Amino acid sequence: MIDFKNVSYTYPYQSVPALRNINLHVGRGEALLLTGASGCGKSTVGRIVNGLIPEHFAGTLSGQVLIDGKELRDHAFHDMTQIVGSLFQDPEQQFLSTTVNDELRTALEWRGLSAKEIDEALHPVIDRLGLRSKLDDSLFTLSEGEKQKVVLASVLALKPRVLMLDEPTANLDPIAVTELCKLLRELKRDGMTLVIFDHRLYWLESLVDHVGILEDGQLAEHGDFQTLEKHRDRFGLRAVRGGMSNIEQGISNVEGNPPRPFGTPPKRGISPSLGFQVSSISFAYPRKAPLFEELSLHFPAGKITALCGTNGCGKTTLARLMIGLEKPKEGAFQLNEESIAGRDLLKTSSLVLQNTELQLYMRSVEEELTSAARAAGTPLDVNEILESFQLSNTRNRHPQSLSGGQRQRLVIACALLKNPKLLILDEPTSGLDGRNMRLLAGQIREAAERGAVVILITHDHELMNECCDLVLNCAITG
Repeated sequence: MIDFKNVSYTYPYQSVPALRNINLHVGRGEALLLTGASGCGKSTVGRIVNGLIPEHFAGTLSGQVLIDGKELRDHAFHDMTQIVGSLFQDPEQQFLSTTVNDELRTALEWRGLSAKEIDEALHPVIDRLGLRSKLDDSLFTLSEGEKQKVVLASVLALKPRVLMLDEPTANLDPIAVTELCKLLRELKRDGMTLVIFDHRLYWLESLVDHVGILEDGQLAEHGDFQTLEKHRDRFGLRAVRGGMSNIEQGISNVEGNPPRPFGTPPKRGISPSLGFQVSSISFAYPRKAPLFEELSLHFPAGKITALCGTNGCGKTTLARLMIGLEKPKEGAFQLNEESIAGRDLLKTSSLVLQNTELQLYMRSVEEELTSAARAAGTPLDVNEILESFQLSNTRNRHPQSLSGGQRQRLVIACALLKNPKLLILDEPTSGLDGRNMRLLAGQIREAAERGAVVILITHDHELMNECCDLVLNCAITG
């Protein structure tokens, strides 16, 4: 179904190839996993598979690429869109409408299908992905996991022969990961070929037939799933098995009342009473049922708290309330036992969003760091920061040209330059390999040890095991 024979590719204006002599084969009804460190070339392989290279990226492509038995260069691009369906890491990049129903219908309408034919194509995937109750919702009120489901439904309705997924579990809760794995196994049985790019590996053992590990644009290792276990330390990969948290037994439920305290003691020298207090807040989006009613929580200073829960339960909304981007209908906030609201929340806090490209504005990585340090009045040693976040070779790159993991590290570096008293990171490891996940965990621990309130909105149990002191399970429904 897909064959790469001695494939190399160099982006425009670059002297170093992004891919070098790649040889791959994946047959019909098989699943291929490609993994490796951030920036290793996974995204470039994906752009070749779906035809964006050479259709939209110029550069130099050599070797032979066969898709469905035909040379890539002989496929018209509109034909490629019927063969390969793509689910990108950031689902918002694929939206063309504003409501769920309109988004699902758009591509089918472009293909000239009648309203009846569109309904017949959509009904099975809507039910399969549990989107029936969301059809009238705005795309912009959905959680990241729900947005991903919408994109996946719109892709599957087109009935591609190949489905390519880029970091598909990055924003999914454990239940949603299990559901996705089950769906992909069913698609394989139906004869669909899967190409998966992911750093999180524990969920893939029962799904993939072939594994490739990329390093510096080369296929360094390939084989079956056991290849990952054998070479995990060498390539700094994530855990191959056991993705659930060792501290899960200590989970407290967020249901409008203060959680039970648990986890490690506060950092030495920091009073247990210090931290961020949420007091009796209530909030609802327009024309929606209340998301929070009389919610009270305490996030201690000097600790790292993981905020977990199913997609759509309100985690990101709570974060936006805590830093002043949303205003509660009722209730108040305290930081280190002093009342705080509005602009003061924004001044003393940093929020790292899931969509990192929305937080990068400058022309180079160095300018991005310099701008963040200047705004915060913080001394800056650019070389030290670049080295600390494994970004030294990106100094003069445009931030939007970085890989997802590199952008993630850059945004977090900028947030930490602010020396915030409240640091909230929303799915901070969505694009990170194992080595950089552990690097990030160390940086987060340092922020907590300086006395910051640190909150991680995450489904990443590896990260929780690495650095979290306590976990709150968001059981809020809305």
